[in-house]
Amino acid sequence: MSPSKRLFVFDFDWTLIDADSDYFVFEHLSAELSKIQLDSIGKVQWTDLQQRLLGKLFDRGVSREDIERTLANIPFVPERIEALKLMKEHGSDLYILSDANTVYIETILKAYNIDNLFTGILTNPASFDSKGRLNVTRYHGLDKEPHKCPLPCEPNLCKGLELQKLIDSHPWEQVIYMGDASNDFCPSTRLSRERGDLVLARRGLSLEQRIKERPELVRAETVYWQDAQDVLEVTKDIFFGRDRTAAALGSLSGSTAASSTTSLSTMVDSSSSSSSSSSSSSSIVASPVDEVKPSSTQVLSAVESFDSKMFAQAVKA
Repeated sequence: MSPSKRLFVFDFDWTLIDADSDYFVFEHLSAELSKIQLDSIGKVQWTDLQQRLLGKLFDRGVSREDIERTLANIPFVPERIEALKLMKEHGSDLYILSDANTVYIETILKAYNIDNLFTGILTNPASFDSKGRLNVTRYHGLDKEPHKCPLPCEPNLCKGLELQKLIDSHPWEQVIYMGDASNDFCPSTRLSRERGDLVLARRGLSLEQRIKERPELVRAETVYWQDAQDVLEVTKDIFFGRDRTAAALGSLSGSTAASSTTSLSTMVDSSSSSSSSSSSSSSIVASPVDEVKPSSTQVLSAVESFDSKMFAQAVKA
């Protein structure tokens, strides 16, 4: 493995896909169980809850084919796929680090023919039994000692611990972590400014709030993004540099394309830099979380708008 490789690590729900896979399955296959899922927030550990509800879903006659077909209908925005392919084409290693499960993630990736882009997937194990019942278990099982992370990680998965293992496995040129929710804060604290690492945080969700509450814990540069086009432009900036990206866009469609593009320099929160006391004219410091308004392409449901998946993950704390 080349020592110059970059490592990209992604959360999955509301990061790679614009949906929550746990919610999506029950919303589309059983309104009754979907309500139970929401009513159980804060009462049952989230992974254990999914295991129970999947059993009830099976008892109601929902088949493996029904689940796989539903998962294949979860949207995966083309610009994100283009960004992932660009990362892979430039020799990067891509990992998913998620509190979903292996069946959900692998089924969705295969539906879009992009499963071959990823080096590994770290998430809760899942499999169908011989009768077609889907079973999900904790990544960090009850048979193990608690990970005891003091940050907002869930008992079944400390993302920071798993990211650190990946970082320690190779002398990476750069590490980039992308997420949206509270349990993405811990891995964000494991990155290094000296190596030029980046945290790509989705605007308006709780990772942004956590970073702004404890900026001293996040040493890497933070870049805020809102939609798939933002992610694609940040990816181009990482590999081609801001000047080259702007020039390429300008040559394709003139000033219109250039003016509609958000480059890396305009998405960096300059307040995250210990060497900067104020933002420069080329930087936009993110607005307070309660002032961030999603675009028309990022309208979340009443539940998801609180914190994407992490609204439900209050049950995991």
